Amino acid sequence: MSSLRNAVKRVTHKERSQPQARSHLGLLEKKGDYRLRSKDFHRKEERIKSMRGKIANRNPDEFYFGMHRSRVDGASGKNSGRHVKTEEARRIEMEERGLGPEAVRIMKDQDLAYVRMQRLMDGKKIEKLQSSLHYLEGSGTNANYEEEDESGSSSLKKMLGKKRKHTVFVEGGQKEAGDFDVAKHFDTIPELMGRAFNRPRVKTLEKQAMSKLGKVPLQDANDDYYNDESDNEYDEEGKPIKQKQPSEKQLLKQQRKQKKLERNVAKSRSAAYSEMELRNARLKKLQNAEAHLVVEKQVQMKGRSRKIVGKEGGKDGKPAVYKWRRKRAK
Repeated sequence: MSSLRNAVKRVTHKERSQPQARSHLGLLEKKGDYRLRSKDFHRKEERIKSMRGKIANRNPDEFYFGMHRSRVDGASGKNSGRHVKTEEARRIEMEERGLGPEAVRIMKDQDLAYVRMQRLMDGKKIEKLQSSLHYLEGSGTNANYEEEDESGSSSLKKMLGKKRKHTVFVEGGQKEAGDFDVAKHFDTIPELMGRAFNRPRVKTLEKQAMSKLGKVPLQDANDDYYNDESDNEYDEEGKPIKQKQPSEKQLLKQQRKQKKLERNVAKSRSAAYSEMELRNARLKKLQNAEAHLVVEKQVQMKGRSRKIVGKEGGKDGKPAVYKWRRKRAK
């Protein structure tokens, strides 16, 4: 009978929902919700009762030495009204641990030496990077570089804004200087005059264009590139072997390789400029930290000092400037 009773479909009892007239109050509270709310209320009630008992039984003559070594924090917000240690209390605590003023001074000197060492190391690395890289000029080079690498980093674009000068001395007067042809002087085309790097000559560009078209460039009697007979191959009878012209498929493959190589070169150049920018930012931070440590060391020395300029930890991050009272040497 039990199995037959389980086979009969039963009525599904649903939870009673909030009446429509009280729907603005939210979900209807169940017994489990009430028990949680009741426990929380009684726990707070017991805590308030206990605190009131402590206040009622407080000893007005109660004293602890910690009362002299702490003060109430007057800051607003989450930490308002909190008891914090005074500077004197911190100094006494450090002396009890064996960290007196002399030990702190030695540690500060070690910090200063470490910061100076890191600053010198970063300065040498930046000089090494600058010697292997060229700052690109701002006007004509930006367009040329964007053609090569459209996905250049923002750090490289910042570096591109730095202008460089190339002075060329021209013999003659003002007329010769006005008629000076930059493209002819550098033996390049006018489109590449603004570049500070990768500025090939006209002959090199002609050779590259002819090789891409699959044609042999005309020989120049004054060009040693075509007079070099060591590159020619000979058969067993001593006759020169005619070199086969590359097919269209091979030319396309060479073009793809050349474009890939150009992309890799542009990517590595962008990464190098980004590294140099990060190292420059790190060098500025180290110089700032060194200046703070030097000022802190000087303030701890003997003599009356007065702050005249700046504020510690200001917007610029530079340390304050102090002025010491003049003291006549004996």
